[in-house]
Order: sequence, then structure tokens, then C-alpha cells
Amino acid sequence: MADLYFNGKIYTMTGENEVVEAVLVEDTTVKAVGTFEELKGLANQHIDLQGQTMMPALTDVHQHLIMIGKKLALLALDDVTDIDEMKQQVADFDSNHKWNNILGYDENNFDNQYKIHIEELDQLTEKPTLITRICSHAGVVNSKAFEALGITKDTKNPEGGYFEKDENGELTGWVYDKAFEEMRAATVDDTVESISEDITRAVKYMHSLGIVGAHTEDLAYYGDFNVPLDAYLQTLGEKELKFRANLLTHEQVYEDVVKANKAYKKNYVERDAMKIFADGAFGAKTALVSEPYVNSDDQGLQIHTREKLEEMVQTARKNKDAIAVHMIGDRAIEMVLDTIEKYPVAKGKHDRLIHVSLLRPDLIERMANLPVICDIQPTFLTSDMPWVEDYIGSSRAKYLYPFKTLLDKGLVLGGSSDAPIEKVNPFLGIHALITREKDGVVYNPNEIVDRYDAFRMYTTEAAKIVYREDIQGQIKPGFLADFIVLDRDVMTIEPDELLDVQVLQTIIDGEVVFEL
Repeated sequence: MADLYFNGKIYTMTGENEVVEAVLVEDTTVKAVGTFEELKGLANQHIDLQGQTMMPALTDVHQHLIMIGKKLALLALDDVTDIDEMKQQVADFDSNHKWNNILGYDENNFDNQYKIHIEELDQLTEKPTLITRICSHAGVVNSKAFEALGITKDTKNPEGGYFEKDENGELTGWVYDKAFEEMRAATVDDTVESISEDITRAVKYMHSLGIVGAHTEDLAYYGDFNVPLDAYLQTLGEKELKFRANLLTHEQVYEDVVKANKAYKKNYVERDAMKIFADGAFGAKTALVSEPYVNSDDQGLQIHTREKLEEMVQTARKNKDAIAVHMIGDRAIEMVLDTIEKYPVAKGKHDRLIHVSLLRPDLIERMANLPVICDIQPTFLTSDMPWVEDYIGSSRAKYLYPFKTLLDKGLVLGGSSDAPIEKVNPFLGIHALITREKDGVVYNPNEIVDRYDAFRMYTTEAAKIVYREDIQGQIKPGFLADFIVLDRDVMTIEPDELLDVQVLQTIIDGEVVFEL
């Protein structure tokens, strides 16, 4: 059975503004491209695009897919800007679990960066409640949550995290990084079946946004790693729900996952690099920076000692694996570069530098000389810039998110959302890349990326990150038949129109998985 797509603006992403008249698909792959007259006789079915735009489907190279699925079913506060409304939503929410898990708290949405206190939260709910901050590196809990886990003001802070206290030594309810991660893990009561439902919910939503693949990090947050891993293996595949998931392997479960040596599903569910955390986030002032934050002696949070970081990298190398490191502050980036220069990745592979938010010229030069790629989150730019300069000062803010400089240095950049930290819609990321604008302010305009390069980050460059550039990210013979059909020509419309793009169809292996 061969299908011929024709009568549309078909961007192949084989070069800037490269278009073809028709695409022939057979057995899940592109058989040929050319003119309608050349190919019409080879097809069993002709699919008229009716003048719409078709291009390769999109990939998000860094997200947390299971949590996206959960967020679609839970209370999320990221769009709430009124303090009283936020409190009312928290008071009204009650899940059918032992804990109430609420997502997306962002103090920057409220007047005077309002942070709710444990005493206020106690008045809103008597059930153990954990509210995750938008960055997922911090959160606030009520007294019932502390009681459930036996945590008091005398509890020792874990390495790489802490329980915030007020001037009297009392717990405020706010918990950071490793301490928060451990508390969140204690709330888990998932099963393979419940996680499968989360995956299905998230994937169907991403299909509606033109996303057919994601590089995701989920295996350490839902009890035994086999629970989310088995859910992926049972849910996704050629004959199940079509989606292409690369599973980054969290540092805490990495050795167990490698030892298990499970059978994955080529091109649908594949194991990826060891995921390591080097620091926190700007919002919680836990990103590790080389100079203190403004009006502070604090330089952020170093998750691991240098010795521990080197030990983890050596473990990955023994298994011939790359690493993928969360690093936001320039001091964290410097530590990671020191380590991978000391313990280089195997020939033919590359390490992932995740976020790389605050860079210095010397760090960029070092990165350009290493086998590394960067997976970036363009909407971090528009979320952070209105307030982050107050945290780090204007002299350092000019080195935030230097995407054009990184491209000019020859680095591969993959586009992503870090959803559910940010919205997963890839067109929001592309808009941020080509405008760097928020509320009429353009941040560091010399770092604006052109439109073709922006789309490459979600297509051709995303494929390179997982070594699939010979089968994915372009429309050409031998490549996977993964396409999207859009309601407008995204290469020529005004930038702000990208915010309203509608996906009409999403196609994986030549099969329509979403239709508006």
C-alpha cells in the first residue's frame, strides 16, 4: 500500500526553503519525493493536502512525559495570578490519593513574589499536601506532610537540599532540591497501569501539538524503576500507541536499569544517557553561580561534590554511555566541563548539556571544542528574563541563553520545553527563539535565531541528538514517514502568528494519529 501526499506546501527540512510537490509513502517510510506527475502512478491512494503546509513532525528533546500526563489530570497553578484564587483552588482540590499533589506554583505570578507559608497551607487543607514549584526543584508542604514523613525542625538536611527555616528556626514549609525530591518520592503510589494512563494522556496531547517524539526523564520518580519502564514498554510501540520515546536514565537508578538489561523497542522506546543533576534553578536561587546572587552571599546549590560527579561519569563511561547533565548556573557548567574533559565520552558519541542557561565566553569556547550537544528550552528565556536580572545583575544577564552564539560556534542545539515546567507547545519555543520577546521587551536581540534554524532544533537537530539523523527529522527517501499538516505556512507568517498555529494532522509511520 503506497500513499501519495500532494497539493500542499511541503517543507522537507533538507535545506532552507526546500520544498517538494509530492511525497510517496510505503511501509512506514518515505519511498520517494518529486512531482505529482512523476509519482502519481506509483500510489494506491492520493491524499490531497488542499493547499495546506506539511513538514517533518516535531520532537521535544527534554521533558518529563509522565508528569505531563499527570498535570493534565491534576490541579496546576502556573496560570493563576491572584493570591486569593490560588488559595481557593488549593482548598477546593482533593485527589483520590493519600496525598494531594499540586503543580506549578510560581511566586513570580503574584504581587511581591508572594510565597505561601506552612501556616496558611495548614488552614487550607488537613490532608498531607505537596505543592511543586514551577521549576520542580522546590515546593511547599503543610504540617500533615511533615508529620507523615516524621520531619521536624531538627531533621538534618540531606546533601544537595534543605528544609527552609525562619529566623526562629521553625519550618516554613518550603523544601529545596534533594530534600524536596525525597519528599515527593514518598508520596508515590503509582502502578504500571496508572502510569500507562498518564503516558497515554500525555502522548495524545502531544500528538495534537505535532510532537511525535520526546526525550524524557521519568524512571526515578514513581517507585521502583520497573514501574514507569514497564509502562512505557507496554504502552508505546508500532502496534500500540505510536510515539518515539528516548528514556534518559536518572543517576539514582542508572546502574539498576543497566543491570536489568531489558529489551527495548527500537525507534519507539529506547534507553538513553545517564541523567545527572549538577545544580538547581534560578527561581529558587539554587542554580550554582560563580559569583553570589544580588544582595546575597549565596552562590546557589552544588548537588554533588566534584568527587561524586566524577564517580558517576566514570560509571557511565564503564558502560560506554554518554551523560546528560542538568546545569543552569555558570559554576555548575564549569564543573561539568572539567569532568567531561577529564573523562571523555566514547568516540562516536556525545554528552548532553541540559539548559546551559548562564554561560560565559570561556565556557562557550570550551563547549565548542568538545563532543557535546545542548538541549535548550527557549521558553525559559521568556519566563525568566522579566525577573532573573534582579537575581544575578545586568552584567551577567547578557550571557543568558546565548542561542545564536552557540549556533555560530557550531554546537548542535535541540529544542525542548522541559514540560511540565513550561508549556509543551513547540510553537511557543520557536516563537521565543525568533523574537526573544516578552510583553514588548526584546532580550539580548543579537541572540535571535532565524526561523529555519529554530525549526531545525525540533526536527533535524533533534534527530542528531539520538543518532537518528539518517532516518528522522527530514522528508526524504528512506526516512520515517513522520509528518505534520498545519493550518498556515509557518515559514512565512508573521512571528506572532506562530502562537496560534493549529496542527491539522499528525502522522507517524504514515499513519494518522491525530486529526483536528
